Amino acid sequence: MRSAESEGQLEVNFDCTAGVNRRTDPAGLQHLRVDLYQANLTKIAPGTVFVPAQFNGLAINTKGTLLVRSATNSKLMVVPPRSITYLKGRLKLGIVAARGEHSTQILSWPSSVTPLLDHWITSRLQARSTLHSVRPLACKPIDPQFASAVTRFDYARATGDNAELLMLSAIYETVAKLMIGADEVQLATVPEDMPETLRILTQKVRTTPALAWPLKEAADMAGYSPFHFSRVFKQLVGYGFHEYVDRCRTEGAIEMLITTESAVDLVASTCGFGTTQALRESVKEYLGLVPSELRSLPEAFTFIHEA
Repeated sequence: MRSAESEGQLEVNFDCTAGVNRRTDPAGLQHLRVDLYQANLTKIAPGTVFVPAQFNGLAINTKGTLLVRSATNSKLMVVPPRSITYLKGRLKLGIVAARGEHSTQILSWPSSVTPLLDHWITSRLQARSTLHSVRPLACKPIDPQFASAVTRFDYARATGDNAELLMLSAIYETVAKLMIGADEVQLATVPEDMPETLRILTQKVRTTPALAWPLKEAADMAGYSPFHFSRVFKQLVGYGFHEYVDRCRTEGAIEMLITTESAVDLVASTCGFGTTQALRESVKEYLGLVPSELRSLPEAFTFIHEA
């Protein structure tokens, strides 16, 4: 599938047989553009995204996993469900969509609409270039720090005359946060206002996910009975403590799989999985891909270097 954009617009291409559908949301916008891309894939599907010079985009990915690689940077970026990605032109990306249901909303605009933001970003990129670390795209999870901005985007689409002003305020806030710090693949986000004991516990699990983490030991660390701990944790986080541990282990495994050549069984043991099969099932559950696919997919990105 190819988006029917005129020259100067952000362009998205996917094979029509992949089942990708695009809907343009007019919403009375004059300077901004909103497009919704949806699919339900039975197999992985490659595609491309091109962001012209002096153009910007925010991709709000609510469902499905995308693997992203720039034509000028070999680093593989994992864009999991409920994440947000900033794209600054001129930029050509290879995209691989994992199996399963996908829904990505792309908000795009010319740099002239956000002059102060564009100046700030350009300054940061120039400073980074001296360190050989130019980063014209950035990705972080929506929850918790971007949840309010995404809510404002959704609200703005239904407000009418002042929709673009509300969206612009969210753009400034979101892009500034995205460009500060490294990209994050967080499958195990937690609320920012958790009680101190739970915050310390979740941080320790994130940094040492390979530990056994029995429920009683975790409850003792948090100062709760096991029953009360389970109930409070699920109420605050949205899922149980054991799932949180599994998500943290999967995050670590994904990082090892895409940045090292370590054997899969070593990745599994290092990250706290009892077997390679447990690792495989967990990665597939959260990403729609298996470990071997994460490592074989770079060949699918060779087309982005073609003239």
